[in-house]
Amino acid sequence: MAILLHTAAADPRPWGDALAAVIPGLDVRIWPDIGRPEEIDVLLSWLPPEGILKQLPNLKLLQCWGAGIDQLAIADLPAGLPVARIVNADQTAGMVQYVLATVLRYHRQLDVYACQQAERTWKRLPHADARDRKIGVMGLGELGGASAKALAGLGFETSGWARRPKPLPGVATYAGPGQLPAFLKSLDILVCLLPLTRETENLIDARLLALLPKGAKLINASRGKLVVEADLVAALDAGQLGAATLDVAREEPLPEASPLWVHPAITLTPHVSTIVTQRGTIPGIAENIRRLHAGEPLLHLIDRKAGY
Repeated sequence: MAILLHTAAADPRPWGDALAAVIPGLDVRIWPDIGRPEEIDVLLSWLPPEGILKQLPNLKLLQCWGAGIDQLAIADLPAGLPVARIVNADQTAGMVQYVLATVLRYHRQLDVYACQQAERTWKRLPHADARDRKIGVMGLGELGGASAKALAGLGFETSGWARRPKPLPGVATYAGPGQLPAFLKSLDILVCLLPLTRETENLIDARLLALLPKGAKLINASRGKLVVEADLVAALDAGQLGAATLDVAREEPLPEASPLWVHPAITLTPHVSTIVTQRGTIPGIAENIRRLHAGEPLLHLIDRKAGY
């Protein structure tokens, strides 16, 4: 039994050391030094190297190095290979913090006050109570559900939309395409935390943005391909959308020529809404390895049909 670690974004060796410390005797291998491939039963990777799955005849688990799996060509994966994603409390807390920070920035008009400071203008703006501010969260999974509950806990009038009904205490929930217009029609701020699937790609386009009240704000902390960027810029220029905060883009890093860099109503962050950390992630990975070897049900397996 062995686990193979692969990542192009960071040095995997500290992660291997951390796993070995939690699971004594674990045979940890770092790509491309795979040793005897038939001994590897777990692959920990964000985007597996091309052809690697065919080299691992006894692979029993692909543990994705993140919460999303849209970078994987699911249809090309072996039919019987379980695929798990990362879900942990630290990651959820990070997303909740990001959503609260960006929503509160718009709610308390800190973006406007920053512009006033640049113009040396000292002017108080009308203030709205949280209960008078309507916030909607698209996507009510682990991250979206926790964010919606946190917003409701601060007193915001909070609603949520998902593909299927997902009741949440204190949150008015909508489900399916038929209820999307009713969900959008009165929002002050729309937060997008949907997974990227065939159904959600390009979902936030001119037609959807037109369903929002004029001047609404958008926060996208999910995947850049959910947003048609040209439609977003057009909606901002026309005043249909008041402002947008984007933690993700269709192409990352964002190209220097992108108009998103310089648009006065857009705030950009470089895909930092929540970060995978060793402390938050290693216990869950180790538990899945333990469960695999003990023949127990694995945690956080993806639904191949749903795409997440």
